Amino acid sequence: MSAAQSATPLRSRSRLAAIREAAPHPTRWRHIVSYMLAVYRREWHGSVFSAFIEPLVVLAGLGIGLGVLVGDKAAAITGGVSYVAYIAPALMASSAMNLGAGEAAWPILARVAWVRIYHAIIATPLNAADVMVGAIAFIVGKVAFAATFFAAVLLITGIATSPTGALGMIGVSILTAFAFAAPIVAFSVTQKSDQGFAFIFRLIITPLAFFSGTYFPIENLPFAAQLISWCTPLAHAVTLSRSFALGTPLTYAWFHLGALLLWGVGGTIAAIYLFRKRMLK
Repeated sequence: MSAAQSATPLRSRSRLAAIREAAPHPTRWRHIVSYMLAVYRREWHGSVFSAFIEPLVVLAGLGIGLGVLVGDKAAAITGGVSYVAYIAPALMASSAMNLGAGEAAWPILARVAWVRIYHAIIATPLNAADVMVGAIAFIVGKVAFAATFFAAVLLITGIATSPTGALGMIGVSILTAFAFAAPIVAFSVTQKSDQGFAFIFRLIITPLAFFSGTYFPIENLPFAAQLISWCTPLAHAVTLSRSFALGTPLTYAWFHLGALLLWGVGGTIAAIYLFRKRMLK
């Protein structure tokens, strides 16, 4: 047997061992983030509108435009604050959901099934866990960057009542992105086409913005709808973001934080398992 022939099985065994390795390396996942940053430097122009401008346009249209029409009647549902101040922090959380979910869908599928860049990465010492943790970390970082811009606007306009509140809203947006991106990444790595995303975005992501307390209190919904709402990450994110923005105390803050972390951690574990399973096929 030639040296080249004997080396091929060894490389295959090394690749399988890397895929099967359970835990992410403490530092290797950062190579995935570095790679994604290098790609993003060439593509960031295309995401300026969706990440930065679109949320502000929606805020202006709904918060200012609709707020004028609602007028004094808004106080009955907002607790005495203006309608724009009521929905602005919720729109920030909703924007984090939309951006995180979008980045976890088509871009991840492309790297798995279309351009197959993850297959090439797995042939290196990086394992499946490194790839998934790095991919999710990049998505969360991208949302954090957009959320910082959004929070700065809210602070300058006086909607966020303090710098501490603005920082808290950024933290909530990061957790929101984590809570949505991780489970959707887990779904994306199992897909062969993008047909399944229509179900997720039309029947789950889009309706969540209307049934998670963004535009009106969850308490106005029927009891069954309230229960479903509290099982989703966005309701917890909206509650936390609004509390930070308005500087109002929140009794069950740890419950809301725990719910977001549970979705994010659970989704990451599922993503690692399902991605490893796919790479072994």
